[in-house]
Amino acid sequence: MSRSTHLRKRLAPLLLDRRLWLLPALAWTAMVGASVAWNWWSIDQHAREMAVERGQFVFRTVESVRLWNAGHGGVYAQVTPDTPPNPYLDVPHRDITSTAGQRLTLINPAYMTRQLSGLIREHSDLRVHLTSLKPLNPANRADAWEAAALTAFEQGEKERSALVEEDGRLIARYMAPLVTQPPCLDCHAEQGYQLGDVRGGVSVSFPAESLLHSLGAQKRNLLLVHLAAWLLLLAVGAYASQRIRSQLLQLRRAKAEQDRVVERRTRELREEVATRARAEAQVRLLIESSGEGIIGLDRACRCTLANPKAVSLLGYADASEIMGRDFREVAHRQGDKSNPGGECPVVAVCQHGVPIHTEGQLFQRVDGSRFSVELRAHPLFAEGELAGAVLTFSDITRRQELQEAIWHQANYDSLTGLPNRNLFRDRLEQAQNKAAREGDSLALLFIDLDRFKAVNDALGHEAGDELLRQAARRIEHCFRASDTVARMGGDEFTAVLVGLREPEAVRALGMKLIRELERPFTLAGQEATISASIGIAFFPDDAREIGDLMRAADRAMYAAKAAGRAACRCYRDLGPADRLPPADDDATA
Repeated sequence: MSRSTHLRKRLAPLLLDRRLWLLPALAWTAMVGASVAWNWWSIDQHAREMAVERGQFVFRTVESVRLWNAGHGGVYAQVTPDTPPNPYLDVPHRDITSTAGQRLTLINPAYMTRQLSGLIREHSDLRVHLTSLKPLNPANRADAWEAAALTAFEQGEKERSALVEEDGRLIARYMAPLVTQPPCLDCHAEQGYQLGDVRGGVSVSFPAESLLHSLGAQKRNLLLVHLAAWLLLLAVGAYASQRIRSQLLQLRRAKAEQDRVVERRTRELREEVATRARAEAQVRLLIESSGEGIIGLDRACRCTLANPKAVSLLGYADASEIMGRDFREVAHRQGDKSNPGGECPVVAVCQHGVPIHTEGQLFQRVDGSRFSVELRAHPLFAEGELAGAVLTFSDITRRQELQEAIWHQANYDSLTGLPNRNLFRDRLEQAQNKAAREGDSLALLFIDLDRFKAVNDALGHEAGDELLRQAARRIEHCFRASDTVARMGGDEFTAVLVGLREPEAVRALGMKLIRELERPFTLAGQEATISASIGIAFFPDDAREIGDLMRAADRAMYAAKAAGRAACRCYRDLGPADRLPPADDDATA
């Protein structure tokens, strides 16, 4: 009999005693119950947090509208049965008549809030209530919950939320204070309010059943998972009385599976909360600010909206300096010639509804400075009619400067400022194509400085760099503006001459360049002398392909060096041994 079999037989009587299994069963039941309670609490807590966040969002939206209204001193609207004059607003010019004979009444922040509250109630399950402990309008009187919240706000509390039962329904409530600001004193100073006082608040209420109902499936799944785990372990425990080893293995797997389920669900909940938080943060960010200038226009191209970025980019101190003005005057200034090609393209969007996206348009700031913009403009329609446009723009001056700097760095030698190998090859191809089209010729010069290494070794690399800079200037001054002079690297330079048909004229220019380079150079207080070896090849006489033309000039330059340096050689004057092999020989090699 093996030892394991003997051990099972000795443990069997104990395993058959039900009282032995009572303690682990009770412990397991307690663990499952605690897990259910904790997860249940977490789901409820999450529902409460979502309710508070919804209330905060609605409050901040209403508060933003109120601040906009107060910042503009109120707005006027046409008197209608739904919008009668506010009997609780005692200010001059509350009611006016437009030039067209329409009766207009002033809509202050409180009146606008009541109007918005009615629209919100009509189109959603939200209730928004403007209230105060000292209301001007009896309709704004606070209920018991709101009165308690207002009292707490006066003692420093920042917000209040709760889930309350009303008429047999569970209602989520949220409230935050309204703090007295300078525009508010026009109406509330006579009530004794001062700057910074809590003059009232806005409460947001909505049914909580739908919010809690959406979490019902999660709770059912939670119960089913825990119930399944609980029953599974009890079944495993019963089976363990017959086969202890199998029971222990199954218990281990069940525990591992439970841990994975809890970990996965916890991770999913955290990811869901994080995703929702990121989405809400992005929405708030888009509402509160934008990295681009945004301007709204009517059909006459007058500014109706300007965000802080637009105000800043155009150099104004406040959006009020832009509102109502013609966009062409705002962005191009009176008499500005930054758009010499004709009408500002934004006008076409306002008048004809044609969207645009353009780069390089110049705008002018208040101080007269101009900047390049990337501009997008889209038409706005109301009831099928063109109502205006909205445009976004950003300053791309720095981007254009960087693009130009990158292009210059990629195409010009940083030491001498001459075109580098890339730009040289491009210009040589352009010159070759032009000469081929027009039946013209061009000359290619390869210039190699003689004794440069000796000067560089004797006086140092800084003196060598200065020698290259001075030599580049001398080489450049020997050629016309229509010619291309480039540095290929090291002490090698090239030149492309167009329109010179006489080889002797090119050879004479090469000898002039050699004499110019033989004049002493002053480097770090010392004199240094060099010379040059120059090879010349002509298109199309010496070669018709760019690669062959460059190799021909290179062969001629090495022939000049072999002749004792300080010499100029044309490829056509080389002997057969120094010339390029035929194309078939190159392919064979």
